[in-house]
Amino acid sequence: QPALVLGVQSDILFPVAQQREIAEILREAGNPHVTYYELDAMYGHDTFLIDVVNVGAAIKGHLENV
Repeated sequence: QPALVLGVQSDILFPVAQQREIAEILREAGNPHVTYYELDAMYGHDTFLIDVVNVGAAIKGHLENV
């Protein structure tokens, strides 16, 4: 199944290292359709609520490639 893992550099609740690890574990488990995308935003975890342009673009790009 295609999977998109989004990380935000300033997110301290779900640090990018954890997001990268999730993406890698999914790949190691046999899913070759994992995309990891990292956003450089200053809003931390709230980026997903505030930065709809960049979050939306990442999701749109992922959906266009599945």
